[in-house]
Amino acid sequence: MDLSQFDDVLLDGLEFCSKVYALFEEIRNSADGTTRLRMRPTSVEKRLLEELLPICAYIQASYRPGRYMSVRWKDGNQTYDAVLIQHGAYVSENYYPPLCHIEVTCTMHRNEYLSRELIESKGGGFGLEGIKRLKSGEIESVPVSYSNHDFIDSYNDIVRKQIAKKSAMPYPENTTLIVQCTLNMPYLPNEWEELMARVAKELPHSNFREIFFYDTVSHHKKFLYPPR
Repeated sequence: MDLSQFDDVLLDGLEFCSKVYALFEEIRNSADGTTRLRMRPTSVEKRLLEELLPICAYIQASYRPGRYMSVRWKDGNQTYDAVLIQHGAYVSENYYPPLCHIEVTCTMHRNEYLSRELIESKGGGFGLEGIKRLKSGEIESVPVSYSNHDFIDSYNDIVRKQIAKKSAMPYPENTTLIVQCTLNMPYLPNEWEELMARVAKELPHSNFREIFFYDTVSHHKKFLYPPR
């Protein structure tokens, strides 16, 4: 299993999604597949979960009659993760650019990796705020309570800092930023909308054409457009 079928290969957007999902299932169905997807031991799992699948989420949210997409993902250190070529009536009428770029970033609680390790070793634990690694190397997990929407305030701060960091960097014209949100707990639809409303109020100026947010559990989605 490698990423050569994607690296610098131009694929129709829906074909790209199909191939990415096939790779996901190939790994998941392997002898140690669940562990590989949870712990991400190699660049294959890491790129799959943190770049390829987020691009799929964006394509599926955007691809429609009159807006057709081909994507060329690149595995490297360039200032973007993929090139997107678009055509169709929406493009010819200048609603969308024929050429744009995609950058993917992931936002998560600082203890998210400990939570995955705890699930792998013990089958589960309490919330992210109550997890820490002890001097012995063991991971301790204790329950922590929230009042009102403290958990939204906490996660909003994570998202705000990451977007500010990305917005300060140079990207090609017409770049879309995809923000894959690994939330600090499951959000109801109204809680997701509240988070997005708070994020929208604090979007910094940037040259991103749009910012696409989605969460990895409930698949909430949102497009926001930063001031330029």
